[in-house]
Amino acid sequence: MVVVLARWLAHGVTSVDPGPDPFPTGKLVLIRVLEWGQLAALVALVWFHVGRRLVRGQRLAFDGLFILAVLLLNFWDPLDNYLVFSFQYNAHFLNVGSWGGEIPGWQSPNGHRWVVPVAFVFGAYVWAFFVAARMGCAILDKLRSRYPQWSAGRRFLPVFAANALLAAVAEITFLRSGAIANIRPAPHLTAGQGQFTQWPLYNPLLFGAAFTAATALRWSVDERGHSFVERGAEQLRMGPRLQTIIRFLAVSAYMQVSYITLYFLPWNLLSLAHGPAPELPSYFPT
Repeated sequence: MVVVLARWLAHGVTSVDPGPDPFPTGKLVLIRVLEWGQLAALVALVWFHVGRRLVRGQRLAFDGLFILAVLLLNFWDPLDNYLVFSFQYNAHFLNVGSWGGEIPGWQSPNGHRWVVPVAFVFGAYVWAFFVAARMGCAILDKLRSRYPQWSAGRRFLPVFAANALLAAVAEITFLRSGAIANIRPAPHLTAGQGQFTQWPLYNPLLFGAAFTAATALRWSVDERGHSFVERGAEQLRMGPRLQTIIRFLAVSAYMQVSYITLYFLPWNLLSLAHGPAPELPSYFPT
């Protein structure tokens, strides 16, 4: 991660230009609201769960470590286009280009034209994963209380459905507002295939799986406030701060492995079966 970012910075950070094609004023206002609204949500969550506790000299609880781990997931966001240039953000967003082409093994052309909309996507990641995990745990609490005879696997099915629905609503909103475009999805699994607003029907399922994995991690938090990947950190012969760092690394590793495995890997494999890209305006460069 450090090497990739260092190589990207060494080449110079440049934003991707939206080009000459007009973008409707109403939609521009809407994506600005989405962009800065999601950034505001990010700032609020980071302050409430991280900043405020640090100012008070308190150790970070699971939710704070979880939010920081989700922030790091943004490093992998360019993996949407690892094998095939199949997804793009609107270049009207505040963006910094992309480090995707520096990731080892990168296959798709023009990795530098991938738009990383820092305010929009950092905020979207944090609120979406946080809401999904909190919502999923609330559902599990209710199901455990109402149906104590249900197995853990059965309880997680409604959680997966709710998380997939959350992802679907968010993605349709982003598509219709002009914030994102799916360029080369698998054609036989895509609604509106070949159109500007085409939508891969499998995408909410992939996000639902990743969100449910995050829910499972949060659901495992014990009375000490540690998830299953953090347990044992308190037994290490080191100070509380170093123990917190170890806990963060464990949470971050779980989130990165589960996200890459459940979302980016199947997304890329499905993108190999892509059809022709629709005609796109200049603010969705490829």
